[in-house]
Amino acid sequence: MREKINELITVMLPLLLVLLLSKYTKSVDLEFYLDTPEVIKSWGYPIEIYNTTTEDGYILQLHRIPYGRDDPFPSANQPPRPVIFLQHGFLCSSFDWVANLPHQSAGFVFADAGFDVWLGNFRGNTYSRKHVSLNPDKDQAFWDWSWDQISQYDLPAMIGKALEVSGQESLYYTGFSMGTLTMFAKLSVDPSFGRYLKKYFALAPVGTIKHARGVFSFLGRHFGANFNDYVSKYGSHELFGSSWLFKKVVKYTCGLFETLEELCSDITLLFVGTASENWNQTRVPIYMAHTPAGSSSSTMAHLDQMFSYGGTPAYDMGEEKNLKIYGQKLPPQYNFTSITDVPIYLFWSDDDWLSTKEDLKETLFAQLNPQIVQGNYRISNYNHLHFIWGTNAAEKVYKRI
Repeated sequence: MREKINELITVMLPLLLVLLLSKYTKSVDLEFYLDTPEVIKSWGYPIEIYNTTTEDGYILQLHRIPYGRDDPFPSANQPPRPVIFLQHGFLCSSFDWVANLPHQSAGFVFADAGFDVWLGNFRGNTYSRKHVSLNPDKDQAFWDWSWDQISQYDLPAMIGKALEVSGQESLYYTGFSMGTLTMFAKLSVDPSFGRYLKKYFALAPVGTIKHARGVFSFLGRHFGANFNDYVSKYGSHELFGSSWLFKKVVKYTCGLFETLEELCSDITLLFVGTASENWNQTRVPIYMAHTPAGSSSSTMAHLDQMFSYGGTPAYDMGEEKNLKIYGQKLPPQYNFTSITDVPIYLFWSDDDWLSTKEDLKETLFAQLNPQIVQGNYRISNYNHLHFIWGTNAAEKVYKRI
C-alpha cells in the first residue's frame, strides 16, 4: 500500500505543480516559433525569398514583400512599385522589420503604402549562414570578417539583387544602426554607389560609438581589451548564433511568466536606453526568440575598437596585418565628407544609449555635407530599439519616410 501511495505521489506532484503554475503563466505568441517568411505569410502578406552571392563567396538570403496585404498583384500595364530596402543592425535579422503588428511594423507599413519591400540579411546571421566553399560549423575562415566586409561586399550584392529582380535602377534605402554605419562607410569609400539610392533614411544612425552608455559601455571599458586580444590570438568565430537552447530558455522564462517577462525587458533596456509608453513589454519574448541572430566575433571586436579609439576606423588587425592590408601600421579612418549626391535623412534621439548625440556631433553632424542632409529628425523618448520596435514608430518615423 505504501509503495502505491508513493507511486501516486510521484505521478501527481508534477501535475499539481503544473496546475499551480498555470495560474501565473501565459501562452507564447505564434511569432515566437516562426521564421521571417512564415511571420510575413501568417499576416496574409505575399512573401518571396531570394539568394545572392557576394564577391567573396557568402550566400545571403533576402526576403521580399512585393505588395500590400489588400492589394492585387500589379498588372503588366501598371507602373512598377518603388523599391524600399530595409537593412537591420548588429546581431539582428530581417525579422526586425516585421516584429510587431502589421500597422506597427515597417515591412508591412511600407508594403501597404505601395512599396516593393526588400529585407536584407547580413552575412553570418540566421538566414545568411552559407558560403560557396566554407562551412560555418567547421571552417573558422567562414567567420573571418568584420563590418568592413559587410559594407564592402554585402550591401552591393543585396541591393544589386533587389534592383535586378525589380527591374529598377535605384531604390530607397532605410538602415537601422549598423545598417547605417555600413552604408555610410560604403558611400565614403565609393561615392559612386550613391547612384543606386534615391534617398537614404538612417534610423538610430551610427558614425562612432565612443560615447555609448549602458551595459555596452561597461563591457567595453572592463573587458574590451581582453576580448580584442582573444580574437587576435585565436581568430574570429561565430558570435551569439541563434540556437534552440537559447530559444528554450527564453520560452520557459520570459515567454511564460509575467514577472520574468518584465525582468527580460529590463535587461534588454540596460543595453539600449530607457523604456517609455512606446515599448511593448509583452513582445520582448518574441524579440528575444529571434535576436541575437548571430554575427562574427571580429565584428564585435571592431565595434569595441570604435568605442575605445573613437572615430570610425577600419578593423585594427595588429601592425603586421595592417601593413599588409592597409599599407600602414594603424587602420585608416572612414571619412564621411566624401559622401556626395545622396539625399540623407537622419532619425535620432537624445535617449538612445548606442547612437548618442555626442557621437553624432563628432562624426555625422560634423562630416556630412549639410546640402545632402535633407532631414534631421530628433525623436523624443526613443531608445535604440524604438526605431524598429516602438509601438508608435509608424507614426513617428515610417509614415514620415
